[in-house]
Order: sequence, then C-alpha cells, then structure tokens
Amino acid sequence: MTLDLVGKLHRTIYVDGCPSAFYEDFVRLLATKCGPIEGWDVADRLIVIFCSLNSVSTALTFSGTAFGDLTSSVTVWVANQPPPPNVVQQVAITSGGNGKAIEEAKAAKEARERRLATIRAELAEDIERDKEEENVSVKLRRLCLRQLRALCVLTSHALREVEESLEQSTLHLNSMKQLVDKLKTKGSSHGPADPDAHQSTSVPTSFTRDAAKGGEKRAVTLHVGTADTTVEDVGKGQKRPRSE
Repeated sequence: MTLDLVGKLHRTIYVDGCPSAFYEDFVRLLATKCGPIEGWDVADRLIVIFCSLNSVSTALTFSGTAFGDLTSSVTVWVANQPPPPNVVQQVAITSGGNGKAIEEAKAAKEARERRLATIRAELAEDIERDKEEENVSVKLRRLCLRQLRALCVLTSHALREVEESLEQSTLHLNSMKQLVDKLKTKGSSHGPADPDAHQSTSVPTSFTRDAAKGGEKRAVTLHVGTADTTVEDVGKGQKRPRSE
C-alpha cells in the first residue's frame, strides 16, 4: 500500500467485496456521488481517501450494495473504526518493504494518481453540478428550518395571548355569576323590593274590607225590612177576623 493514512483515517474508507476488475468504476462512482477524492489504493481491499469529511457519510450508504458483477455486495466502513464482523481483518496503515517492492509501489501510486486526475477531469462538470444542487438543497433546507422556527415562535406567542384572554374571561364570568347569586339570595330573604308592588297589594285588601262592611250593613237593613213586613202582615191578619 502506497498511501500514507496517518492523520487521515477519519476521512478514509475501506471497501471490501468489490471485484478487482471494478475498482476504478467504484472509485468513479464515489467521486461522482460523494465528492472529491484525495487518493485511492488497493491492498487487501480498496482504500479511498476523501478530501472532505462530509463525503464519508455519503460513502457509507453504499455499504451492502451489489456492485460490478452483482454476485456479492460491498462492505464500506471508516478506517478509524473496527471492521464489520464479516470482514476478516483490518488493513495496516503502512506497509513495509524496500528495494524493488518500493519502486513498484511508487510506480503503481503514480499510475493511480494520473488515472485519478483523469477521472476528476472527466467528472468535473458532474461534480460541480451535483455540488450546486446540493448547495441549493442545503439553502432551501436551512430556509425551511428558519421559517419553521419563526412559525413556532409566533404560534407560541399567539397561544399565550389566547390563554391570557381566556383566563380573564373566566374570572369575569365567575365574578358575574357570584353577583347574580347574591342578588337572588337577597331577593328571596327580604321579599319584593318594589314599592309599587306593595301598594298594589294593599289597595285591594282595604277595598275588600270596606266592601265586607257595606255588605253587612245591607244585610242588616234587609233583615230589618223583612221583619217589619212580617209584623204588618201579622197585624192585618189579626184585624180581619174582628171585622168579619
């Protein structure tokens, strides 16, 4: 392995399960969908170093995807984390060797760098377009979040005003109810408070008494008159036999 991963493990991924004939195609896919690649190499598995840490999270979404001949799925994980259970061992950060092996490794590294530069040039327009679309989507998402926060603030303020208004209305209603109850209790204990009603009640009573007295007088007079008439009839009856 010709890549120096010291200080770069947090933005380096390992890819296991990708067929060797499709390494370059997978690197091209990562460069298109995840972002710029600083370098890549092949040891026991494919190693990719991204220029940005944000690209790593996107690259991890390809784990479990069938790629190449579709006979097996690839496994992707970050270099500074333990390998998944289905991976035998982690790749060493650096490799030893000297002499001819080092020269061959350098030549392979230079060839990959040239090929990576070619891939970057070929995908420059696509990468730039994806970056612009991502920036637009990020801006829209941030704008939506700001509007949502503002809406939450306005809603909470309006809700607080409604609660205060409801509380005031409830207090006013309770006070009015207490006042009505007091008036009802006072009216039932002291009788009618209207003087006109009392006057209208007393007038018929006196009138009834006078009428009763007048009726008694008329009854006495009528009784006296009847008695006089009876006496006269009796007197006449007694006088008739004498004349006969």
